[in-house]
Amino acid sequence: MADLYIKAFDMINPFVVASSPATQGAKNVLKSAAMRPGAIVMRNFGHGAGGGSYIGPDSKAMYSGQMSIHSHAVGRQIQDTVSTLEQYCAEVQKAKKSLDSDIKLWVSVGHYSDIVKGGDWEREWARQARELKLAGADAIELHFNTPGVAVAKDRTLAYHQLLRHSIELMKKTVPDMPIMAKLAMESCDVLTSMRIAEAAGAAAAGPTARWKGFCMDLDWRTTQARPGAGYGGTQATPLVCYAIAEARTNGVKLPLYGGGGVFSFDQAARMIMAGSQAVQFGALACSGGTQACKKVISELDRWMDKNGYKDMDSLCGDALKLFQMDQKFTLERQNKLADAYQYAQVTDQCIGCGRCVDVCWQEGIEMRGKVAAKTDQCIGCGYCFQVCPTGALHVEKEKLLASVFEKHNITRGMTE
Repeated sequence: MADLYIKAFDMINPFVVASSPATQGAKNVLKSAAMRPGAIVMRNFGHGAGGGSYIGPDSKAMYSGQMSIHSHAVGRQIQDTVSTLEQYCAEVQKAKKSLDSDIKLWVSVGHYSDIVKGGDWEREWARQARELKLAGADAIELHFNTPGVAVAKDRTLAYHQLLRHSIELMKKTVPDMPIMAKLAMESCDVLTSMRIAEAAGAAAAGPTARWKGFCMDLDWRTTQARPGAGYGGTQATPLVCYAIAEARTNGVKLPLYGGGGVFSFDQAARMIMAGSQAVQFGALACSGGTQACKKVISELDRWMDKNGYKDMDSLCGDALKLFQMDQKFTLERQNKLADAYQYAQVTDQCIGCGRCVDVCWQEGIEMRGKVAAKTDQCIGCGYCFQVCPTGALHVEKEKLLASVFEKHNITRGMTE
């Protein structure tokens, strides 16, 4: 079995259950602990109700790891029964008392609505940090990813300035407490956010893809009850991966725990291979439940073992070899595939549907009677290969692309 231990976070595995209804109060924290994650973030208090989700197209897609979206939407929201810091600290103490000792308990502090409302929010956040440290929390997470927080920067607050100030405030208040910065990707330069978090002394940063979104049915009257805000899903994972890889390529060394669309082990693996030491369960935890999350953890373990990744060091950042290809290397792979596309001929699996001709912009393929045939005008762009429904146009794309790495002795995993 692969070793899932994460040195940068001192966690038993790379999974963090994000602040959500699944972590609201000690009871839900302990329920979530059944999945055996590396850390659980107890949801912050004082910001009203939470919960109620729409999974598109359906829960089957989410459970099976297919492309799916998540948005706040249906049913009555879960009320927050904790309204004071004293109650919140009591919940932390209760959770710590029963939580397995090898699972970290982070606590969520701060919310941009505190700043929008005005008042002495800095003193309040500092008070929370001090009391939560005494209550036994393992780390503090500054909550700056709520959908809309980055949009608000142009209306109410300067996001990057606020981020630096708040981290420095926490560091000054509880200097020996790890400060995790959960970051927005909406309407802000997330690379700058990660650089600022690192410079300000954060222990880690969690770029998280959640946006204000407007989900609707074509008959908009049947649309879920809350069509706006809190939009995310598997379509966000490539964006998070890019942000993480860009940070690593530009010298950001800060430990990262990215989030967005981790509904299956392969989404988690992609994020880690992009350079994030850990990943967040948010939507899957509250909308899929503990068993779905537990499955992702075990499947990542099995996949790593099967594919020769012995530990997290060998997996983390492995895909940066792809992200950081220079232009010459990229062109070599592109031309390798283009040559195969250009010289591959239509096989007898052709059914004469004409889709290939419809998407050809070079007159590189034509219908001859009831079947398609290549012409000498083909340049190998590959459009026709993407739409062929039968495989009559086919090349071993994966093997061709991988062969260039093999030629240059670039392998998966850590090199000795």
